[in-house]
Amino acid sequence: MSQRRKIRYRLFAWRWFPKLKPSHEPIDVVIPIIAKDLHILPLCLEGVRRCVAHPIQQVYIVAPAEQEILQFCQQYDLQFVDETSVFGFTPQSLGIKFQDEKGQVRDRSGWLFQQFVKLSGKIGTCRYYLCIDADHVLIRPHVFLTEEQKTVFYMSYEEHQPYYDNIHRLMPDLPLDTLSYVDHKMLFDKEQLKKLHEALTGDSDKSWMQVVKESYDPRTHAGFSEFELYGNFVQEKERRPWLQKRLSYKKLADYDTLQRKWKGSRWSLTFPDYINK
Repeated sequence: MSQRRKIRYRLFAWRWFPKLKPSHEPIDVVIPIIAKDLHILPLCLEGVRRCVAHPIQQVYIVAPAEQEILQFCQQYDLQFVDETSVFGFTPQSLGIKFQDEKGQVRDRSGWLFQQFVKLSGKIGTCRYYLCIDADHVLIRPHVFLTEEQKTVFYMSYEEHQPYYDNIHRLMPDLPLDTLSYVDHKMLFDKEQLKKLHEALTGDSDKSWMQVVKESYDPRTHAGFSEFELYGNFVQEKERRPWLQKRLSYKKLADYDTLQRKWKGSRWSLTFPDYINK
């Protein structure tokens, strides 16, 4: 996005919005992780505990069955889900690879597998569940489901054309919003997911995951977005700006310090691994 459009977006984001009244229906929280996420995850969990405006039934960690992850879940009273139990296969079974500009082969199977977990509707007992990236920290209150049972989507100015190209291949007639649904967090409705799965498969005897996998362009680093697909698919919704800040690990601090420093200008913080390499 151009600098001018970003400025317009920020002005739009700071415009007054009617206050949302949250639904009192309980939700689950689902966080797919790998071991390297554990050092940021406590901040993510604290943000969920303080800033999600709904009763939380259970927090589920979907991950490989590694000792340090199991110990973390026990320490923080989280429900562990072995990732191989969700679909009956491992992430590596997807075999999603691409060749980068240096000619090196990169494996994106785990990345796509986590998106399948989020879209599966298989985790938890509640109808609604919040998926949030382990490196994402909420620092202001967030409503994800209104009194009228409308899902609230926090939208960004991300523009990644392969995501939209993929949606056009999957669902050519689906209209796309101007802003992006890629926001590190999303509330999923299992009833809406069932409709999405049916729309993806149509009259085919393939599973919805097979359909998505076959639509993936192997020439691109990131060729599918669960957030873009689901957000555009849901029709009855509320939209809000995200106002997040991306930070390096050098800016890590305890939750109260981060909140005091940033809550005046941001609603959430992200500590992505890729900017620290």
